[in-house]
Amino acid sequence: MSLGDYRGFSRDAKLVVAYSFFGWLGGNIAWFILPFYFKALGMDFTDIGTLFSISTIVQSLLLLVSGQISVRLGYKRTVLLALFFYLVARMLQVFFPVFWVLMIASVLLGTGTALEWPALTALLSGETTDEKRHYLFTLNSALGTAGAAFGMILGGALPKILDGSSPYRYTLLFTISFLMIQMILIALVSPVLRKEEKRLRIRRNLLIKIAKFSFPNVLIGLGAGVTIPYMGLWFNLRFGTELESIGGLFAIQQMIMAFGMFLMPLVADRIGSVKTVVGFNGSATGLIVALPFAPGFLIAALIYTVRTILMNIVNPIWDAFALKFFTKEERATSIALRSFAWTSTFGIGQYLGGRIFDYSLTVPFFITGILYGLAVLAIWVLFVGYEE
Repeated sequence: MSLGDYRGFSRDAKLVVAYSFFGWLGGNIAWFILPFYFKALGMDFTDIGTLFSISTIVQSLLLLVSGQISVRLGYKRTVLLALFFYLVARMLQVFFPVFWVLMIASVLLGTGTALEWPALTALLSGETTDEKRHYLFTLNSALGTAGAAFGMILGGALPKILDGSSPYRYTLLFTISFLMIQMILIALVSPVLRKEEKRLRIRRNLLIKIAKFSFPNVLIGLGAGVTIPYMGLWFNLRFGTELESIGGLFAIQQMIMAFGMFLMPLVADRIGSVKTVVGFNGSATGLIVALPFAPGFLIAALIYTVRTILMNIVNPIWDAFALKFFTKEERATSIALRSFAWTSTFGIGQYLGGRIFDYSLTVPFFITGILYGLAVLAIWVLFVGYEE
């Protein structure tokens, strides 16, 4: 295998990759700016954690059935429905910024995410072969991550450019334009499921396979939820870092990761997918524990950047490895239930993290490190025997 394997994908595959770029671009502007927007509305960490948790809990509950929904509706129509929910949620956040309305927006965002991710991943998976799937998934993630990097830059810069009484609100309003672009792109994609494939029987062996792949997700989701949603605010409170500098830091790590992702299939082809995931995630685990001991912003920024890259750069390799064990009609359900395992525990972690950060800026990192370490051990024990 070589870098030439990134060529020759179908028109529909390219449309989905473009969709991911704009989705990550607009989504990361919103993801970056929302904690500061909520803080400007007078909320504390607990209030912010509550809104994040509502979205995540709704997402996790709907993931129990979203795989079957996407098979029945078709992957393309499911993604379009998810985009509609995103659009309504963003408009509520922008035009009705009171807590109970923001709770409704969180419900809609959770619903949209639960519908979108399994359907989109299954749609992309149907556009390639098993042998080239990790290349297509890597291309999709790399360009999506590049979009995320630009989103971080814009998230940090736009509030100053849109300086006024409500710069964060205007920044969120700007993200709606990317949802419109996504709707156009996904509308041009052809369906991948034939009528006879829109049926799925949930068998015991399917649930066992999903459970094995979901267990590490439970640990990683819980650990990530405790710290990751609050990193922007942590840098601000710990070092007094300005919003623009935080956005620049997040953008740099996303851009480095985007370029590095292109090499990951080559590494996986050489040493195996499981060893690649364990090696990179294991290294990231040590760094998250070291982060609160950083003496200044530059050292902390370096540690956090390397940690984020090591933890996330192998995600498409892991997703492609997992999908080899499932048939075309099983994939959306397997993705949905694996996502449920991650998302439900991430929501719990968000709530716990919000409460813990109100009392300590250090303890959450130790909790995350322990959970990440257990997840890496689980991946090795459960899957090293299935290595290519």
